[in-house]
Amino acid sequence: MILEKPDVLYFLFLLILPILVHLFQLRTYKTTKFSNVALLERIKLQSRKSSILKKWLILITRLLGLVFLILAFAKPFIPSTETALEEDEISIYLDNSYSMELPGERMSLLEEAKQNLWKQLGEEQRFSLFTNDRTWKNVTKNDIKADFFSIDFAPDHLSFENLLLQAESMFQKRESSHSLFIISDALNFKDDIRLKPGNDLNLNLIIKQPASLENFNIASAHLKANNTSKSLEAELKSLAETDKDVTVSLYDNDELIAKTKADFEESTSALVNFDLSNKDFQRGKLEIESDGMSYDNTLFFSLNKEKQINVLSLHSQTNSYKSFLASIYQTELFNFSEYSIFNFDYARISEVDLLILNEIKEVNPILISRLREFQKNGGTLVIIPDESTAPGTFKELVNTPAIYQNPTVAKREITSINFEHPLFENVFSEEIQNFDYPSTSRFLNIHPSFTPILKFSNGQSFLAEKNRTYSFASALHPNVSNFTNSPLVVPVFYNMALQSSPSPQLYSVLGQENLINVKANLGKDEVLKLKSDNQQVIPQQSRLGNSIQINTQYQPKSPGHYQLVQGDSTLLHLSFNFNRNESLLNPLDIGDLKVKTFSSIPEAFNSFTEDRKILELWIWMLIFAVGFFLMELLILRFLN
Repeated sequence: MILEKPDVLYFLFLLILPILVHLFQLRTYKTTKFSNVALLERIKLQSRKSSILKKWLILITRLLGLVFLILAFAKPFIPSTETALEEDEISIYLDNSYSMELPGERMSLLEEAKQNLWKQLGEEQRFSLFTNDRTWKNVTKNDIKADFFSIDFAPDHLSFENLLLQAESMFQKRESSHSLFIISDALNFKDDIRLKPGNDLNLNLIIKQPASLENFNIASAHLKANNTSKSLEAELKSLAETDKDVTVSLYDNDELIAKTKADFEESTSALVNFDLSNKDFQRGKLEIESDGMSYDNTLFFSLNKEKQINVLSLHSQTNSYKSFLASIYQTELFNFSEYSIFNFDYARISEVDLLILNEIKEVNPILISRLREFQKNGGTLVIIPDESTAPGTFKELVNTPAIYQNPTVAKREITSINFEHPLFENVFSEEIQNFDYPSTSRFLNIHPSFTPILKFSNGQSFLAEKNRTYSFASALHPNVSNFTNSPLVVPVFYNMALQSSPSPQLYSVLGQENLINVKANLGKDEVLKLKSDNQQVIPQQSRLGNSIQINTQYQPKSPGHYQLVQGDSTLLHLSFNFNRNESLLNPLDIGDLKVKTFSSIPEAFNSFTEDRKILELWIWMLIFAVGFFLMELLILRFLN
């Protein structure tokens, strides 16, 4: 038992007053004469015994009444737990990630959680509340009433580590008891192993169970193109295997272009294709009917007009020389030109996307300087050495002592292909093992810091790449190598050119680093902007020579179609979508978590209240005091 006002116990010293009154009570006796003295002696003896008993009973009841009355004013109580007496600070995390849009008993999990939480919070109770994107510190219900029911779904999802750090920052007093309520569906947490609160944190995990986990989403889309056709392939996913059909619609802005059905056929994924060969639009959208979660039912994408890629080849032959490259780059996609190194204006190098040094015999310092500037501005360089190229010829171009090392005069077959390199992306349907191996009779060893793309039978590189610089180990002249007769020559040089000026992706994922290079001449204080139908933002950007590099990791924050604009001119059409991680619906394994778990908000708050319940005894003390005082009155009235 604990007293709220122990100082009141000093009044117990007042109990000495009734004791003194009873012990030293003075009476005045009067003598009365009777004829029969023996009878009086007997009556006197009986009256004295009754009087003494009555006095002691009155003293005891009066003392007990006073004792309990004093204890009642001292307010005694009994705490239910050791922490019941500590001052408690409450912090509440309300998960508003997209998975909380899954259906509950009557509405979405988030709406149910908001209504139940609001009912459990007291009118004058102070607490801190935070979601994945908003924070309220040390507030009451009245302080946040306007904002609370406007809490909406957010694309971000706090990890448990950040969640605990955020909660700790909300508490104001170190000496108080700290309680954190986590209200979540316990889906898609990345680092559940870090859910280890400190000893001073009382953690309560409230898991909201969805009524159904059925959800379909547009996971991804990519463009498939060749010389004759172009199509859009989209992948749809479901959490569980299903045989349902899902209707997928293709829009140009808001105009419906086509519809098709995605048949899952007892699988978790399905593919759909839309033919775009005869379609000419830039702002596309894929859409499925709304289901468990709505954020993943739409996928925005952009189709930009392909621009010509400028390819330049420099050689040491006469002006009339025509290399094998002319036949590779004869399509409309490329603007190909080749010149002799002896009568070429080096200033034009900055205008091209891909520069090929085709067996140049002599490299002068001016050309080296122009090549370094070309690389610095993001250009792609291809080096085909001459038979007489010395190992240290191109050492100033990359961060290595030299691109080439000691020469070797011996026949070597090219037998190994690095299928993982981006240069061979979508080139081979499978990894081939046997093909007509090209070979070379004289080559230079390429520095090992370069990434091998094609390798000789002994493991040395025939073609390697580093920082957008491609290096061949030997000349490609027929007298040295038969590589130009190999089926590999076309995809190698074709993809080098394509990747030197890559088209913007169909779409980017919000919040992820995405670098886009665009050629633009900006004024001193001029910047590029991303503009949509309802907002305009300035993305992070930096100058790279004649190009501007855009990083869209931090801007924009909303999905949709955007235009990259310079003043009133549109440079590119870009599209952004939310990350689809929330659609994975991976449940948290709570078996090893040493925390209190609850299935509902009322259950958690009732447990919290019970742990801090106090049994107040002052009312019982008052009842006992009144009881003893009544007993004293009865003794005075009826006991003679």
